[in-house]
Amino acid sequence: MVVKALTSMLIQAWAGNSYSSPLRSPGYFNIIGSREAVREGSVLLVTRPGREVPPGWKALFVSTVPGFIGPRELPKLLHSIIDELKKNPGTAVVLECPEYMVLHNGFRSFLRFLNALRDHVMLTGGRLYLITDPSVWKEREFALLRRMEG
Repeated sequence: MVVKALTSMLIQAWAGNSYSSPLRSPGYFNIIGSREAVREGSVLLVTRPGREVPPGWKALFVSTVPGFIGPRELPKLLHSIIDELKKNPGTAVVLECPEYMVLHNGFRSFLRFLNALRDHVMLTGGRLYLITDPSVWKEREFALLRRMEG
């Protein structure tokens, strides 16, 4: 029993601290704990202004400040991401500010956005990563996010 638990923890640590099942192969949508779990070369990061963007990654910034995509503008954000995916098929999309987006839209609207985004990522051969901490979600909300994994 102890060996099984330690093995699971080691596999999870080796896989980049993903909150997904450590034995599950990476699918089109994965919930992860940090950017370090992203292994793709072509990445589009959706984040808040002021966050550092790793070299070689493209970024879309979400903020209520003029000049950025507003957090309530989910259709505009989706359109911008789709345009990038069409230009660069196989791009990984990393969504780093889900809690901020839920704050401005509610969980149901965010979930609809995430489902549409996952479908577009899947069709272009990419992968979608959601960077979050399970403790910030209600149990039911995180369960719904986990059901989308794979």
